[in-house]
Amino acid sequence: MKNRKNPIWNIAVLLLVLFIGCNDDDEGNVLDDGTLVILTTNITETNFETIVEDVPVDTSIEIIFSHSLDTDAITSALDFASGSTTVDYEIGFSNTNSTVTLVPSTLDYETSYTLSLPEGTYGANGETLESPFSISFATAAFVPPTLTLSSDVSELEEDGQTATITATLNKVANSDVTATFVFDGTATKDDDYTVSGEESITIPQGSLSASISVTTILDGENEGNESIDVSLDNVTNADADSEGISIAIIEQLPALSLKGILALTWDGSGTNDGKAIHLVANQDIADLSLYGLGTANNGGGTDGNEFVLPAISVSAGDDILVAREIELISTYFGGCIGEFEHILQAESAINQNGDDAIELFQGDVVIETYGDIDVDGTGQSWEYTGSWAYKIDGVWTTGGLDCSIGSSTLDTSGCPYPICSEALTLQGVLALSWDGSGTNGGKALHLKANKNIPDLSIYGIGVANNGGGTDGIEFTFPAVAVEEGDDILLAREQATIAAYFGGCMDSFEHIIETESMNQNGDDAIELFNGDTVVETYGDANVDGTGVSWEYTGSWAYKLGGTWVVGGLDCAAGSTTTQGSACVYPACN
Repeated sequence: MKNRKNPIWNIAVLLLVLFIGCNDDDEGNVLDDGTLVILTTNITETNFETIVEDVPVDTSIEIIFSHSLDTDAITSALDFASGSTTVDYEIGFSNTNSTVTLVPSTLDYETSYTLSLPEGTYGANGETLESPFSISFATAAFVPPTLTLSSDVSELEEDGQTATITATLNKVANSDVTATFVFDGTATKDDDYTVSGEESITIPQGSLSASISVTTILDGENEGNESIDVSLDNVTNADADSEGISIAIIEQLPALSLKGILALTWDGSGTNDGKAIHLVANQDIADLSLYGLGTANNGGGTDGNEFVLPAISVSAGDDILVAREIELISTYFGGCIGEFEHILQAESAINQNGDDAIELFQGDVVIETYGDIDVDGTGQSWEYTGSWAYKIDGVWTTGGLDCSIGSSTLDTSGCPYPICSEALTLQGVLALSWDGSGTNGGKALHLKANKNIPDLSIYGIGVANNGGGTDGIEFTFPAVAVEEGDDILLAREQATIAAYFGGCMDSFEHIIETESMNQNGDDAIELFNGDTVVETYGDANVDGTGVSWEYTGSWAYKLGGTWVVGGLDCAAGSTTTQGSACVYPACN
């Protein structure tokens, strides 16, 4: 059926413009002899004597005649069809009625069409088309639109900020598009953020996008920065872009937070007064009595706020030690007690054993917990009996059970409390040889920043080869600043060990390549602050072959205050640490 409505001018148009070129002498003869002529040309050098391929389905066709037309006559005579099926279209004319525009209502993909006009009288003044005219073309194959994700922000603060996530098509689809948002990442939905809107969306045909929003939750847990990873699944009538998006949640610490829990028993009795709680002020606090502490003993659940802190002011960055017995713990800490800006005595209120959870209150509300108040910590990963627990960059670690026994001061302890430790410490020593040669680039050193270090170049490394004693500083760190919790990897060949570690390389905030990493698994490692050795792995005066700290073809790693080794030649035959018999602990 032919339709004589006005043309649709705002459709994205591919013009099939038909001209017959004429020179000036011919034009006078043509226009004066009563003959109606179709002036034709072609598209991208395609002649209409053959079928035009890959025409968009949203095309229009324009025919330019030599004379003004009898619009009723030409409308009745034009035939637009695919085989025996007539195409519906809208027809329009120019102001002079010499140009005809056809806009098909619907064309199918990968289909052949023919537009024809028989010979006849179509001119407004009786001009005649003396030969029939037709053109043929075929429409393009259907190419689904692509659905991609975007966010109006790349990061959010933890205190209730909102991001808008939008799924967008690169072109209009030929039917409704449906999809499901999938949420992953280190942040947990409904704990760290909420989702507003339907997670299964529909983009109606004719529309290009649909959106939802995510809003962060200030949860009171010091978890460090987290991420919301968003991707698409179950996409219909469109292709999903394989790339999802990631939004960072920036940790918003409460004004006061837990930093360490101590249940030291240096005499082994378990009854002394090496019990304390270490707090840190993240902001200036005018009145500390807004906060309090409680001990959940033996997994019996909360006992509420058992100790209200005194009404004093503290400054951002202040370390606060709440001790059962100030004199005893000060003696044990020695000069390190000066690391605390405030030392408070709480006597019987600080009564935790190493299997008890600790709660930090703001008023009557728990804002942070160490351990599980409903679980006896004995045998749990968070147990700190005869030891301590300490938080670095949102991650808790423990010193090792009963690691304080036998020491009279922190200086003689097997697990110095981290605030009293060197700002930079050894974390792992690697001499991996997965091909068995012992000459590849699997030699590296892993260090950990326990505090902010404005200038790392105060530190250096030395390798004491074959028990021959110290060789002094052989590598000085660059003059860069590092933050508390940063992991630093010194690698002999960065590309080689990166291929072996895979995605685990993202665990290191700083990666430095140096040929100074020449250790074999029987060589001790020395960490220097200035010219002073502040930590040693192994014994600089002993060849490590056959001794307990040997790490040939393997690694050594510090868990709490205790070094463990992966097993001699445990990396042999593997192509990645994840596929080895001894996955490097930082990658596990």
